[in-house]
Amino acid sequence: MSSLKYMVLLALFFSTASVMPATAASTDTRIDFSSLDSSHPLKVYGTLYLPENSSGRCPAVVMIHGTMGIDSRGILYRVPLLNAGIAVFEVNFKDGIYRSPIDRPKIEAFLPLAFAALKELRKVPAIDPSRIGIMGFSLGGAITLSTALDDNRKTWMGDEKGFAAHAGFYPVAKAFIPKIESGGALTGAPIIIFYGTDDAYGDGDEVPQLKSLLQKKFNFDLTTYEYPGATHGFNLNEPSKTYFDPAAKHMRGHMAYDAQATDDSLPKLVDFMRKNLAVK
Repeated sequence: MSSLKYMVLLALFFSTASVMPATAASTDTRIDFSSLDSSHPLKVYGTLYLPENSSGRCPAVVMIHGTMGIDSRGILYRVPLLNAGIAVFEVNFKDGIYRSPIDRPKIEAFLPLAFAALKELRKVPAIDPSRIGIMGFSLGGAITLSTALDDNRKTWMGDEKGFAAHAGFYPVAKAFIPKIESGGALTGAPIIIFYGTDDAYGDGDEVPQLKSLLQKKFNFDLTTYEYPGATHGFNLNEPSKTYFDPAAKHMRGHMAYDAQATDDSLPKLVDFMRKNLAVK
């Protein structure tokens, strides 16, 4: 091979390597499981990603998608969590259950699935059963908040402890506030919420209201990060879209990517999970 040709190939290699995204090597395993609700035994699955070269039992996070299903937001947060030594169980609660916002079940229908995911993780020898958190986007965020209610934990877990930490991205807090106002108590596990002020589902107003309510009723410190001008789905790197959703204001959902808000949320989410899942 001529020296000129060699230098060209070498240059191409390094230029390609420099633009490849950093990814965490991991092992992944599909796990099929069923809802804890025997009257509606829905069958779902998730993919468990374990950090490479993890020694001993590691903490884990159940990750729940938004109404659209699993998308690029999953891997966006999965990679830094794996790099931090936290396993990720990314579940699919859409396939075979609903197709769109029109036939999407109520949040309560997903709770026996979320707690079933927790029980499944506790069976895995590589996972520390006492250090399992939950996170989600939009629909997944709403499910995440609802798993923080102690009545829901008791209904589906009995005397077992619930999730050790909860992280919701734009979780449609307006659906959660009435449950607190009507007497719902929390498990006490830490909660963090990321949201934009221009959220079409009202989180720009409702998340601060929820934060104040929890402080007043339980002296509970809800951690929140507000992104001025950001919309629902601010961390979905796709062209902006407006769509029909009965849960949105005037039934018109809107999503637009915000790179600055996304970049800010990544280390904050990882730090929250590292701290509250006692990553070693």
